[in-house]
Amino acid sequence: MHSTTLVEVVRALGKRDRAELMQWVGSSFVNRRPEVTRLCKYLCQHVPMSDQPDSSSPLSKEEVYRHAFPEQRIYDGPRMRHTISYLFKALKNWVAWKEWKQDETLTQLYLCKALRKKVGERVFKKEFRALTLAPVTRQSIDYHLAQYQIRFEKWEAEHRAGIKETDQLMAASASFGAFVAASALRHGCAALDKSGAADFEPESIYYLPETIGMVSGGAFGDIPAVQIYYYCYRIMEEGKDNQFSSLKILLAKNSDLFPAEEMRDVYMVAINFCIRRLNTGARAYVREAFDLYRNGLEQGIMLDHGRMTKSTYQNIMQLALALNEWAWARQFLDDYRQTLAPGERHNAYHFNLAMWYFRKKEYEAAQEILRSVEFRDVGYNLDARRMMVRKYYDRGEVMALDSLLHSFVAYLQRHRNVGYHRDLNLNFVRYVRRLIQSEPGNAAALEKLRVQISQEKYLAEREWLLEKAGFSSAGTERPF
Repeated sequence: MHSTTLVEVVRALGKRDRAELMQWVGSSFVNRRPEVTRLCKYLCQHVPMSDQPDSSSPLSKEEVYRHAFPEQRIYDGPRMRHTISYLFKALKNWVAWKEWKQDETLTQLYLCKALRKKVGERVFKKEFRALTLAPVTRQSIDYHLAQYQIRFEKWEAEHRAGIKETDQLMAASASFGAFVAASALRHGCAALDKSGAADFEPESIYYLPETIGMVSGGAFGDIPAVQIYYYCYRIMEEGKDNQFSSLKILLAKNSDLFPAEEMRDVYMVAINFCIRRLNTGARAYVREAFDLYRNGLEQGIMLDHGRMTKSTYQNIMQLALALNEWAWARQFLDDYRQTLAPGERHNAYHFNLAMWYFRKKEYEAAQEILRSVEFRDVGYNLDARRMMVRKYYDRGEVMALDSLLHSFVAYLQRHRNVGYHRDLNLNFVRYVRRLIQSEPGNAAALEKLRVQISQEKYLAEREWLLEKAGFSSAGTERPF
């Protein structure tokens, strides 16, 4: 029974949700079958939560049956399956109701619909007035859909009352247009995220080409949702600096108008653009990316249901170190440690802590911490190998460095499915070898190397390589 969909959903629920679910199922309005109530209670009490280690043995269907039907001695499969089905239906209704209840505008809208149909115009007008006077705190895509529904409901009521004016119908049409435009652009962004600009045909998304043409021509200029997704789409499609600047201005003005989940997606478009520019050597985007991450943390949108991905955790820390924000980075590692998934928490925290010490050139402390990290992640492997390359280079350990560079290339040849990270690291190895082989005091050769490092499209540790080439050209003593 451990693998049933019912158990999977219950496992995802926290303590408060489980208590609410038991109240829901225990209500006679929802369920009048005591065996369903008993089954719900047993599962809520015995299924481990998703953030807890699952050390218990699989639930025995006979044991579960005994608690649902204490008066029965013999397991009845069809009866048990029917009870599970009934409970799962009640659970799905509860999940849907809980989501619906969170949207006050939607619940009030459905109340107005019901009142118009069942009660009468006087009560409908009173409740509809409360709906239209409610303060507007969001202007996301869903906001425009809700505005369309509200205005169309008003027109419907006026139409049935014999009023011929079309103001509400025109307003409903405008809201619907904004909803369609923002949705088409958002869907375009999602498609680009999956397929990439080279393989994507805008015509595959309904109304996307028409929307792009309209927005480019000046339409929807006063609709933040449309404007933000338009520039997200342009950035993902073309990736121009002026498009990023326009999106950044819009974010500064409108971040509080969108729900956290939607705003997080938009921020990630901007952040990913910065990272792509960084990988091409645009140093100014270190600050841009860091500021976006820090603003996102302050607004609470970098967490998804209280969790931060290990890649986000590491990106933020590395950007902070690149800007010499040492104290901030150290505090960040500790403050957000518990937001990492339990299965990744130990490795992610200790690996990034080791990197913090390493970048301060406290190599022994870094290596001691790295001993507690399990290198199952390819990204950790690549980062750790680059750390060791830098250490051996700085210390002039020629033989160890040469051996490591050979093993680094062999590792990259075995792991060909790491995307552009393969090129980043292969180029890193190539330029380290060229640094080793360069002639001391040959300023012209080193300047040529610096130019090549600066212009290389994909290159890891670009700043460090430039630093080493720069020190050499300035006459600083080299380790080789």
